[in-house]
Amino acid sequence: MVAKRVLGISLVGAGAVLAAFFPDLEFIWFRGRPLGIVLIVVGAFELAESLRRGRADR
Repeated sequence: MVAKRVLGISLVGAGAVLAAFFPDLEFIWFRGRPLGIVLIVVGAFELAESLRRGRADR
């Protein structure tokens, strides 16, 4: 559970940095801002799932 939370937080953080500070950066064929937004969304889902499962285990 802790690994999923760390993964979610790191994806949200990396996506926020990418979207805010490197919007014109190109990685292969991806641009910075759209890729950052996708990372934020995926990280938020991962974090929400780990929190939901953590509460269900109690």
